[in-house]
Amino acid sequence: MNTIIIGNSGSGKTWLANTIASAEVQVINLDNLFWLPSGFDEKRSKEEVNQLITQSKTYNDWIVEGVFGELAKQYFDEAERLIWLDTPWDLCRSRLQQRGSESKKHMGRKQSEDGLVNMIEWASHYYNRTDFRSYSGHQFLFTSFQEYKVQLKSEDETNQYIQNVLPSVPH
Repeated sequence: MNTIIIGNSGSGKTWLANTIASAEVQVINLDNLFWLPSGFDEKRSKEEVNQLITQSKTYNDWIVEGVFGELAKQYFDEAERLIWLDTPWDLCRSRLQQRGSESKKHMGRKQSEDGLVNMIEWASHYYNRTDFRSYSGHQFLFTSFQEYKVQLKSEDETNQYIQNVLPSVPH
């Protein structure tokens, strides 16, 4: 079942995608489409991102996950399910601090620490921004999506959702 998962940084999108995906399902991380492999400071061109999205839509079954609502929206025509992880900011911040900057794989320690500070600062404005990477942007996407959708507001709701959906996920 083609699924889109949106939410703030640290909301649990990647974890949820990997948890509910079966071996036949391709998990598509929007960070990997948006950013060049050198780290989270160099964007791909819009043309390259669009090409990668078109390519990824050829998989039989996929789960797209990420904060980039404008990219997630490009999957609406083939998506059957939308999950919005509306996780409280305190939990998102805690998770971001625990995992550290994902860019540490690509950068030195100082760059990685700066990247984490910048990511937490950016994510902290989720409720104030007005683009498709914000609360209001995700709310707009959620409202406009016409297929099955669910908004999960806590770890308990997410865990309950997983218990309910896993038996129906093909293995």
